[in-house]
Amino acid sequence: MSHTEALSPAGSGPIPSLDGIRALAVALVFFAHSGLEAVAPGGLGVTIFFVLSGYLISTLMRMEYARTGSIDYRAFYLRRLLRLMPPLLIVIGATGLLSSLGLVDGAFTLGGLLSALFYAGNYYAIAQDFHGMPAGIGVVWSLAIEEHFYLFYPPLAALLLRVGRVGLSATVLGLLCVAVLAWRYGLAMHGASTNYLGMATDTRIDAILIGCLMALWRNPWLDRTARTTRYDWLVATASIAVLIGSLLYRDEFFRLTLRYTLQSMAIAVLIYLSVVRAHQLPFRWLNSRPLVYLGTISYTVYLSHHVILLMIAKHWPRLSWIELILATAILTLAIAEPMRRWVEVPSARLRKRLSRRQVDATPINRPLPAGTS
Repeated sequence: MSHTEALSPAGSGPIPSLDGIRALAVALVFFAHSGLEAVAPGGLGVTIFFVLSGYLISTLMRMEYARTGSIDYRAFYLRRLLRLMPPLLIVIGATGLLSSLGLVDGAFTLGGLLSALFYAGNYYAIAQDFHGMPAGIGVVWSLAIEEHFYLFYPPLAALLLRVGRVGLSATVLGLLCVAVLAWRYGLAMHGASTNYLGMATDTRIDAILIGCLMALWRNPWLDRTARTTRYDWLVATASIAVLIGSLLYRDEFFRLTLRYTLQSMAIAVLIYLSVVRAHQLPFRWLNSRPLVYLGTISYTVYLSHHVILLMIAKHWPRLSWIELILATAILTLAIAEPMRRWVEVPSARLRKRLSRRQVDATPINRPLPAGTS
């Protein structure tokens, strides 16, 4: 199999279902923080984000490599900065202001502020148990994992794409996943904390790697091999059963080790099917307008919702659970829409301009890489 063979015609335009999947992920996190952790596992929502991120970034890298014959690291990191930093700066600044006014519990220490701004929030939270951060802003721990991963991943992806062998790409990324799982097992056996095993970069990047593996090996949007079969529904049912089983099985050692791997693999399978069967039930509803819209604002919702929820609960303690959720949802959406319109959309235009310049400056015209034999 080669990374330089032709793609299916689908490999252009927006990838279907991804915004709907983002919407589901952020909804899980939102309802978990609202007190429904028993039925809406927020940790699963974060794992979905990780797998989805690995898949999407690696897909974009494949397409860039096909167009230009290389990965432009400077443009890659600048696009990441434009995507993530503007909303993060605004939410952190607003949270700091609310904290200084006494509207939100807790306050930034210098260490807490720097860790949130410079993507060290996970290790800071592990060491300080979220002390030194205003209540609710601790969600930045997951952003840190992604940014740490993307510091080293682009050169590896470029090397794998240059070699151009799908089997080798799958083997290398698969072995890295096994290594992370083995590391997690070793740490758990030697008494590592729950926070470390659940929030450290070195213990959680296998979820992102599994998304990367799918993008380079059997990409549902780019590869001819990504086609529907009569066994898809059986595979989907089995994947859902794995997810449910991983949530119901309460053994602590399992939850700290193998659970993350099994969930990530099942999520990758469901993402695959939701893309190749995007216009068929039951996946078609992922492309409905409400879910697509929630997916487009999911980053701001993720960053801000917990701060808002805890602030409302602090000042209106007599609100019922339903009233608290509704008030939080309304205020979060009221913030997310202006953020989308006036911050994220202009930033996206800048990212597109970067991509156009990159294509215009490179005359190479290769066939898009694919996982075909």
